[in-house]
Amino acid sequence: MRLIITLFFLTISNLATKGQSADSIGLSVVTLLLNDGSTIYGLLDYQQSDSVAIYDFNLGRVAIAVKEVKEIDINKLEDKIVIEAANGKTYIGEMIGLNGGVVFLKTGSAGIISFPVNMISKITSYSLFASRKGSIWFANPNATRYFFAPSAIPLKKKEGYFQNAYIIGNSVNVGITNNLTVGGGVVIPFLFYITPKVSFKLTERFYTGAGILFTQSFLSEMGLSAGVAYGLATYGSTEHNITLGAGYGFASFDNKYSATPGPIATINGMTRISKKISLVTENWMIPRAGYNRQVLRASGTGSEWMESVYEKKNFYSTALSLGLRFMPSNAISIDFAVVNIAPDPDTRNVTLPYLDFVYKF
Repeated sequence: MRLIITLFFLTISNLATKGQSADSIGLSVVTLLLNDGSTIYGLLDYQQSDSVAIYDFNLGRVAIAVKEVKEIDINKLEDKIVIEAANGKTYIGEMIGLNGGVVFLKTGSAGIISFPVNMISKITSYSLFASRKGSIWFANPNATRYFFAPSAIPLKKKEGYFQNAYIIGNSVNVGITNNLTVGGGVVIPFLFYITPKVSFKLTERFYTGAGILFTQSFLSEMGLSAGVAYGLATYGSTEHNITLGAGYGFASFDNKYSATPGPIATINGMTRISKKISLVTENWMIPRAGYNRQVLRASGTGSEWMESVYEKKNFYSTALSLGLRFMPSNAISIDFAVVNIAPDPDTRNVTLPYLDFVYKF
């Protein structure tokens, strides 16, 4: 009965709302960038040809002439939503309506709850959260990448992250659209690289993508220029997934170009094992056409020395890693892993620690 009365009240009140109301187009979160550089962020009340009104989470209801708006970004919320209240509590449920600056939410445990807009700090789609055994987990803040290699899961438009690895490695990636991500970084003082990627969600649990990694050295004495064009296939969700990647690359040393003798391959995965910890693995297989082998030489006088001899041989160098991702909040992740590198048949494997920090914005 309570639900029927609430729905009736909202239906009657909506008939008096002028323009295209939030209830007629669904609950939408809107960001207005004004000509003076200020930003208004909240829930859409109505949008007309000459004006737009929103319930700002801080300012209350604000009506703005369209001519004062430089850019408008509207994100419609569908199905269940998650409301983060100003008191720090989180609520999940079905949005019934928006009326007079009050959001009505139907929850499974507490029935219908009303939230004045000024008591809300954030509203997102339920799909951005993970629920395990009745508890609420914030979304994986670093779901589109493993340690360095990407998955085919895309960043959303205007999402981005900053990553620092080993202090000297710094990169930024930003979602230009929901399917195009552009990024790049520097390894100080050695090289810089760029990493554009396109990704598409084909089904609920299957993604495909393609991208380019290109790097160039800062130091002329290194003479390094290299790149790889690759394709990706990811199966799973943002919390649990596996990705297969493959591509061909090239490298140039001292203006001498050569292509990889075979495809570069990666197999990577992650799985969320608790609210703030994920298990992550990233594994590279890089084709080689030869390596320098150390050969013991001896002279007629009995003296011996080691000589480096190039051995022409097709094989794969590998870099295998396993580690933990710590997620103290929905904007920060810290990775710690152990990497085992097998350079060539004549060299012992090398085991190194890996550490990075990621901030999502």
